[in-house]
Amino acid sequence: MKAAVVVKPGKIILRDIPYPKPGKNEITIKVKNCGICGTDYHIYNGDFLGSYPIVPGHEASGTVHELGPGVSKPRIGTRVTIDPTIFCGTCYFCKTNRGNHCLNWQALGVTRNGGFAEYMVVPQKNVYTVSDKMSLIEAAFVEPVSCIVYGLNKLKIKTGDNVLIFGAGPIGLQMAQLVKHGNAASITISDLQPHRLNLAKKLGFTQTILADEEQHRILNKFAPLGFDIVIDATGIPKVVENTFSYAKNTGKILFFGVCPQDEDIALKPFEVYRRDLEIYGSFSLCYTFFSAIDLLENKVLSVEPLVSDRIPLETLPEILESKVSKNGKMKIIVEF
Repeated sequence: MKAAVVVKPGKIILRDIPYPKPGKNEITIKVKNCGICGTDYHIYNGDFLGSYPIVPGHEASGTVHELGPGVSKPRIGTRVTIDPTIFCGTCYFCKTNRGNHCLNWQALGVTRNGGFAEYMVVPQKNVYTVSDKMSLIEAAFVEPVSCIVYGLNKLKIKTGDNVLIFGAGPIGLQMAQLVKHGNAASITISDLQPHRLNLAKKLGFTQTILADEEQHRILNKFAPLGFDIVIDATGIPKVVENTFSYAKNTGKILFFGVCPQDEDIALKPFEVYRRDLEIYGSFSLCYTFFSAIDLLENKVLSVEPLVSDRIPLETLPEILESKVSKNGKMKIIVEF
């Protein structure tokens, strides 16, 4: 079968690899859609968790193709989405409901072969069925939405909070839609790309700011005392560093975007102490797939307008090598 393989950091090739026969308690999925995530660029560049060679891709949807020993459902042909995170279930963190910090953590598309292939083998417990209320394109968004749910659950946004989101890419605009349903008083979105801000406006977010030399002045005009919640959805260290400038005293800051592992930011501990700031990290997801499926099936957020390109697998190496989505594209979906 055809697959895209990152053989080492900075090198991805298309090759034929063996069909993944399901083992005990496993299911082989025929992949229909798999979204390109910022994490895939980090894996390609060699600055994320994982090993090589690896078939990346962790935002996958498709249909059940073959059941392994010990598996009786879901039936062949069932439409499904895939939770890529694999927890051991026996370590301290798993037994205290913090599986995303599993001491033996693995993930499809990161430490095991993922969805940029015609077929992928998945533990039965990681397969979630989806109804006809959801397209398989939408089903490929369940994984990023579940990550957002995990992050937002930490923040506990209050009714009437004023929220600032840096980044109007696919993650930022999904997050903004969910924040809106949490009864925020205002949502301000900042980005470097005018066309991304235009899409934000089409989704109903009118308070958008171009990240230029006027940004600081305009944001201070919108919120002279700062914002209750400031979220980074860019993964750019300098942007993360600047989040502190816009948080209100007693405000909350969420580091959601994935920054390179070796990057640092300047932080004044006294400022955090004096201003009563709360800083949150948000890694992956943790038992939030059902919530994400419910949100998408009930159309609480709209994700298909975020898809800018649907590409064949053969185009994927060019996309990752050129970093094309970093230059203003929205969600790129690999279709089979």
